[in-house]
Amino acid sequence: MNAEPLLLDVADGIATITINRPEKRNAMSLDMWLAMSKFVTAAASERSVLTIVLRGVDSTAFAAGADIEEMLRIADSEDERWKLMNAVRSAEQSLSDCPKPVIAMISGICIGGGVELALGCDLRFAARTARFAIPPAKLGLVYSLSSTKHLIDLVGLGRARDLLYSARSFDSSEALRIGFVERVFDDADIERETVAYARILAERSQYSIRAAKTVSAAALAGGTDEDEPIRGIRG
Repeated sequence: MNAEPLLLDVADGIATITINRPEKRNAMSLDMWLAMSKFVTAAASERSVLTIVLRGVDSTAFAAGADIEEMLRIADSEDERWKLMNAVRSAEQSLSDCPKPVIAMISGICIGGGVELALGCDLRFAARTARFAIPPAKLGLVYSLSSTKHLIDLVGLGRARDLLYSARSFDSSEALRIGFVERVFDDADIERETVAYARILAERSQYSIRAAKTVSAAALAGGTDEDEPIRGIRG
């Protein structure tokens, strides 16, 4: 098995970025956060790639958040803490800013930093047994402004505060009901269904998809038609 913690595979117009650290339930180290942006950029830069899928290596975890052991090691270093925070923000933003659609394929647990990665994606598809949590309130930590805004944009202010304040876990049914995920599939079907959907996107107008991503982001940011958000987008 490939020992690299992040893997990139390109086939049939789909780039798959796999978080490959099963022994840590795909917990993200600082190096992995830093590398994620590079992997997203590499996938987006490949001309043959039309859709990107972000997933965990197996069905046990999408990502169990940040590496707690590493966080404890750097707890007394303000510089290291800021470096980690900036790396997390950069990874999430690279997904959000990617010009091509990104789908999070979520199986198993998706906790903390795993949720932040999912928030950066355009769409989130979950396995029926997936479970989610945003635990900073248990750890004395705070989600970044960008992650918090992405969460509010998805589920609304009240529900975002509920999840942030309580740090409670929730299942895929609730995730679908509150708008955190767009689709839920049986565990045995999620990979097939996600790939099938990615292929549908590959058949659509890439200009329209890129423009829709740009315009929807501009709308959430309070933009107007006068801002000409799609100027420069090529067909």
